[in-house]
Formats: sequence, structure tokens, C-alpha cells
Amino acid sequence: MKKIDRFVIKSFIGPLVLTFFIATFVLLLQFLWRYMDDLVGKGLQIGDILEFLWYACWTFVPMSLPLSVLLSSLMVFGNLGEHYELVAMKAAGLPLRRAMRPAIFLSFLICGVAFFFANNAVPKSYMLHRQKYHEIKTTRPAVNVQEGVYYYDIPDYVIRVGKRRDEGRYLENVQIYDHSGKRGNRAVTMSNTGGMFTMENGKYLVFHLYDGYSYGEDVTTGQSGMGSNRNSADNPFTRIKFDTQTLVMDLSQYDTRDRGDNLYVRHQKSLGLKDLGPQIDTLRSHVEERVRDLVRSIDGRNYYLCTLLGLDSANRARMDVLLKQGGYEPSYVRPASTEQEMEDAAVHANALAEDMGYYKSDIKYQQERLNAYRVEEHKKFSLSVGCLILFFIGAPLGALIRKGGMGMPVVVSVLMFIIYYMISVIGEKAAIEGTISCTLGSWLATLVFLPFGLFLTLQATIDSSLLDADTWRRLFMKKARRG
Repeated sequence: MKKIDRFVIKSFIGPLVLTFFIATFVLLLQFLWRYMDDLVGKGLQIGDILEFLWYACWTFVPMSLPLSVLLSSLMVFGNLGEHYELVAMKAAGLPLRRAMRPAIFLSFLICGVAFFFANNAVPKSYMLHRQKYHEIKTTRPAVNVQEGVYYYDIPDYVIRVGKRRDEGRYLENVQIYDHSGKRGNRAVTMSNTGGMFTMENGKYLVFHLYDGYSYGEDVTTGQSGMGSNRNSADNPFTRIKFDTQTLVMDLSQYDTRDRGDNLYVRHQKSLGLKDLGPQIDTLRSHVEERVRDLVRSIDGRNYYLCTLLGLDSANRARMDVLLKQGGYEPSYVRPASTEQEMEDAAVHANALAEDMGYYKSDIKYQQERLNAYRVEEHKKFSLSVGCLILFFIGAPLGALIRKGGMGMPVVVSVLMFIIYYMISVIGEKAAIEGTISCTLGSWLATLVFLPFGLFLTLQATIDSSLLDADTWRRLFMKKARRG
């Protein structure tokens, strides 16, 4: 390895590692902010939270690598241009493409690493991350009743406390609404003072209440049978005064921890290329089967197709097309001759319209699922190739701008990556919805940025002053003097 190669690689690796961890950290913060509401108030151990974030970090690697390649390449070649090291290389007979050669080789290695993570590490980590999220979300909540705020985190109950002291051991103005009967606010307990504590490691929540009233409606003695349960005017109202009352809430039934072990196993992001192929074939067969079901449904009522009341020519033409796709000729269907046949035709027409609406929505859903798996299959490759594409954006930009450090490169690289990411998201969404093909949608950002990268590389190779601020400043000053 020549000195120039060692110099470029050494200059490239340091910023690459730094920007990779920075990008991953930023993505992790954005992720943590999105799930903050699900983590707060659960009484989670720090180990559970760290485990959740650890699994999530691995899913960010395919996204962090392209961003870090873009930022580091822009920083490195911007530094070389700012300190006239590129000029020295050119003076020594080394063109820009020769200086970029070791960085290009390193970018190819990063593409391989990105593909490995996208195909092997990310599916496993995504599955574990979603299972951990399910576990956290379904864990029974920690009781964190605040003063003057209605507390809804315990299913079937709403709790409000006027004042709370000594970690809940002393309460004032307690209100407890019992919705366990699914009848609304028909059982309410109010007390002036009380206390609250948990038993058996949070399995039970206990309230000791003093000097209060229990309000309720007796739905068993209403005057209107079952209808009285819905009309409070039919049910007698009761109020019971108590000096002391104990309420016990069983929280164990709401603890669904460890029930999500098999969730997300077949999700498209939890599968590598080896498993995506069979799953795509299965979904494709589902779509084809639903289309055949639609044709069979139409064939079952083909006797009435020519007697559909109010059917315009456009809809009749669509019916003919569907029949022909199923191998049937609509011409043999005879028109209705009796009033009963006309009535039967109307009934079958309505049934056919309902069936077609159902099949249409179901086929659309199945097709979108199939498209999502196809897009994920392409993403394994497109995100990896994106590392190389963004390198050919960042390196020429750095050579043209001639600004190193963390100022201008960060602004430019973040802006370029946002554009790249937005195009990727738009393309994937359009592909899943069926607006464009899955191949085009998955590779749309690459197809847009590839010509731009080639153009920038060409401009940097010929030492263009296209993005040189000093050149543009001199140009404007010259025009200002002439004016």
C-alpha cells in the first residue's frame, strides 16, 4: 500500500467512525422521543430500558452508514481541499480520482457491511426490539397518581386524588370511578381521606378510604328489563355512607409480559432474503386466489348480469372484461323475461356489488402486503448501494466546496441525506400502494442521486469552480463594479 493510500484511508476512517456513532445517537434520540410515552410510568428497570434501546440501535445501522459515509467523505475531501493538499497531489501528478481510489475501495467494504447488517443483524434485532416493546407496553402500569389529575392507566378504573402526601400513604378528596361493568359511571366512590399502597410486588392495588360515600345504580331492579341497563332513569339510585372502606384492585390480569414472543416473526423487517422469497411467493398466491374467488363470484351470478337494473354501459363493459378474464363469455346470458326474474336480478345485482366491494378491498390489502415484502427485499440492496452513491456525492462536494471541519460539511450532508431519505420514503410508499413498480420505488433515490453524483465527480475531476465561494464572490464584485 502506497503512502497516499494510507494517508487517505487514515484520514477517512476517523471521521467515519465518529460520524457513525453521532448519526446512530441522533437516530436513537429521535426514536426514544417517539416512544417516550410508552416508557414513562411503567416502573421499568433500567436494564429493561437499556435492552430495548440496544435492540433498536442495531436497526439504525443501515441508515447510519450512508449518512456517516456522506458526512465523513465530505469532511475529509473538504479538509484536503481547504489545506491545499489536493492541489499538492495534482501538482505531483496525482489526479483527484487517484486520491479517491482508496476511499472508494473502503466504501465498497462499507456497502458489504451494510448489506450484512440489513440481511442478517437487522431482522433479528428488529424482531427482538418489537417483542421487547410489546412486553413493555403490556406490562401492568406503575401506579403514579398525580394530584388533581384523572388517572386512566388502570383498565376499568378512573382515579382522581385532590392531594397526595407521603408517597400515597395519605390522600385527600379521593374519587374512584368503576367501569368494570361496562356501563359507564354508574359506580362511584368518594371519600374525604384515605391511603393507597400495593401488595405482592404490585399485583394488587389497595385503597383504605375514610368518611365517604358510594354511589351507584341498581340495574337489576329496573322497570324496563334489559333496556333499563341503558337508561339510567329506569334504575334506582343508591347512596351508601361509610366510615371505613377498603377497595382492592387486581392488576395481575393486566400483566401480559412475555406474550409477544411469537409476534413480528413473519413481519417483512424481521426476515432476511432467504425467508423473504418464500413469503413473497405465499402472498402472491393469496392475491391470485382472491382474484379467482372474485371471478367465481361473478360467474355464480352470470345469469343475471344482463338484467342489472340501472347498469350503465361503462359498468357493463367492466363486467364483460371480468367474465372474459375468468374464461366466460357474457353473450350467452339471456335477459330476464318475467317480473320475478327482474326482482331476482336486482337482489343478485346488489349482492354482486357487495361482493365486489369486499373482494376489491381484500385484494388491495393483500397486494399492499405483497408489495411491502417486495420493497423490503429490494431495500436490502438499495440501502447498501446508497453508501457508495452518497460517497460519490460527498467526496466531490468536499473537493469543490473546499471546507472541512464540522460546520459546512454537516449542513450540506444533512440536507443531502434528508433529500435522499425523503425520496426513498416517497418511492417506497408509492410502490407499496401500487402507484409505481416495487423495483422503481425501492431504487428511486439511487436513480435520482446517481446522475447527480456522476456530475459532481466530473466537475471535481476537472477542478471546476462551480461551488467555490471565492469565485462567485469575485464574479459578483466584478459585475457590481461594471454596474
